[in-house]
Amino acid sequence: FAFHYSAASRNAAGFVKDIEEAPWWQQATFHFKADGQRVNFESLVPAYVDGQQIYTCGSSSFMDAVFDAAHRRGWPEAALHREYFSAPEAPPRVNHPFVIKLRKSGREMVVPAHQSATDVLVSAGVNVDVKCADGLCGTCSCHYDANASSPIEHRDMVLSAAERQSRIILCCSRTQEADGAVVLDL
Repeated sequence: FAFHYSAASRNAAGFVKDIEEAPWWQQATFHFKADGQRVNFESLVPAYVDGQQIYTCGSSSFMDAVFDAAHRRGWPEAALHREYFSAPEAPPRVNHPFVIKLRKSGREMVVPAHQSATDVLVSAGVNVDVKCADGLCGTCSCHYDANASSPIEHRDMVLSAAERQSRIILCCSRTQEADGAVVLDL
C-alpha cells in the first residue's frame, strides 16, 4: 500500500511521529503545504487495477479532489471510500417511525421517529456496537434483507452504492416511508 498524508504543515499534522516510527514508514509520503509539497492528485492516483481500493479521510473538498482524479483514471465507485472528520450538513429530512425485524429471533421492534435503530436495539438488549452515532464510521453496519425490507433511506457517509444493496448503518438510516420494515440479519 501507499500512504499519503497531506496537511498545512508538519506542526499542524497529527500522528507524524507515529507514522515515522511505524514498521511501514517507508510507504508513507508527507505533503506539507508550508514546505511546498502540495498534492497533485492527477499524478498521485494511478490507473485502476482490479482489486485496488482508495481510502480517504479529510475535508469534503479534499476527498472530492481525490475521487475526481480517481474517476478520471478509471476507478469504480465501489473501490473508493470516504471517512469524514465530522458529519456534513444533511438536507432536511423527515424521520418516519419504522419496524425492525430480527431474522434470527423473530423479534420485532418499533423505532419511533425520535429514536434511531441503534437506540431501540440497545434498549432491547441486542448487542450492537456503536461508535460515532452519525453515520461516519460504519461500526454499526449490519446486513439486511433487501427483498424483505422496505426501501431504505441511507443517511450514512461510509457505504458505497453496492454495499447499500445489502448493508445498513443502523445509527442513522431509516425506511423511506412511515411504518416500513427492515429485516436485519441479527
